[in-house]
Amino acid sequence: MPDQRASRSKGQIALLVGGVLLALIALAVAGAGGTAIWASTQKDSHGYHSTGLHRLQSSTHAITTKGIDLATSVPEWLLGKIRIEARSNDSKPVFVGIGHKDAVDAYLDGVERDVLTGVDFDPFRAHYDRQPGTQAPKPPAGQTFWVASAHGPGTQVLTWETDSGSWSVVLMNADGSPGVDAQVKAGASIPYALWIGIGALVVGLLLGAGAALMIVKGWRRRPLPAPPLAKAPAV
Repeated sequence: MPDQRASRSKGQIALLVGGVLLALIALAVAGAGGTAIWASTQKDSHGYHSTGLHRLQSSTHAITTKGIDLATSVPEWLLGKIRIEARSNDSKPVFVGIGHKDAVDAYLDGVERDVLTGVDFDPFRAHYDRQPGTQAPKPPAGQTFWVASAHGPGTQVLTWETDSGSWSVVLMNADGSPGVDAQVKAGASIPYALWIGIGALVVGLLLGAGAALMIVKGWRRRPLPAPPLAKAPAV
């Protein structure tokens, strides 16, 4: 009776391994597409993907972000807009602005401030890096380097058409005095998020189909050739 065992060639093993790797890539791409599609539906009444209102507080003259780098290789039509709401928790008029990081650093040189290094959301907690200083800053609204800013009593809203470069967001009292205490909400618009998500999902599905085909071809065993029949002994 012939041997029914089967084996895989080196090419089939390579197909099997490549199919598994391609399947993992397909899952990642499809997952990113699904996330983008979901995110495109999660907008506030202004059309932005926003955080909730969170309290930022510092005894210094200013709260700033670390440098926010927007890649120069990304097309401008993909960058979208930024929207920041700021509302003082006391009677002081508030200021919020965005400027080139170098210009912000020069303006606040020698001024005590807190640099926002990260946040926890459940529960909310802001983490700062204290920068020491003894100088009192000039009123921020009088500076000309801001690319977008808003200041005054009550809720102030800043909107900015993003651009490539390195930027900093600054939260201060409008008169530059120490003791910053405000509720802040940040949001961003993501242009074409729905279509980008659909495209990524389709690519992920196509990659998944290719991976399935490779795995099927690599999984099939080739029958081993039957051993030769023994010759009958001569009579």
